Amino acid sequence: MLKGERITLGSVKREYIDAYLKWFNDPEIIQYLSMFRPMTRMMEEDWIENLKNRDDTIAFAILITDENVGEKLIGNCGLHRIDWKNRVAEVGITIGEKEYQGKGYGTEAMEILIDYAFKSVNLNRVQLRVYEFNSRAISSYNKIGFVEEGRMRQGIFIKGKYHDIIFMSILKEEWSKEK
Repeated sequence: MLKGERITLGSVKREYIDAYLKWFNDPEIIQYLSMFRPMTRMMEEDWIENLKNRDDTIAFAILITDENVGEKLIGNCGLHRIDWKNRVAEVGITIGEKEYQGKGYGTEAMEILIDYAFKSVNLNRVQLRVYEFNSRAISSYNKIGFVEEGRMRQGIFIKGKYHDIIFMSILKEEWSKEK
C-alpha cells in the first residue's frame, strides 16, 4: 500500500469487479480510455487473475477513507508495458466514481504512482497518451511535470469525430528536481 494525504493506492481485488464493470461500461468514463468494447465479468476476472503473472504491469486500486462509508474505491491506476531493460513504463489512471472527479484525487494518485515508479521501481521514464479533449487530465499531467512530446494527429475516432492523441512523458531527473 502506498499512502498519500487523502488517498491510498492498494491492491486490486476481486471484490472491486462490480465497480470496474460499472465504470468500464459507462460511455462517459470510457471515452477517455482506449477501451472500445463492453467489459464482461469474465474479462475483469481474467484481468485481475493475470495481474499476478505479469511482469510488465503494476496495478493499484485508488482508495479514499470516507468517515461515512469507511474505505471506498474511487478508481485505479498503474504502470503498464514496463520495459525493464530501458526502465520505461506507460502510466494509466481512471477515477471511475464521478463524484470524486475534478477534485484533485487523480493528481494525488498520479503523484504517488510517479514517485513509486522512480524511487521504488527505478524507472527512468514514465510516459502516457491522452486524448486532446481530456483537458482536466492534461492540466493534471502538466501540473505534475509531464511534458508534451508530440501528437498523433486525428489518431482516434470518438463520437463521430477525429481527435489528436497527445504523447507526454516525465523523466526521473525532472521528477527529482520537482520533489
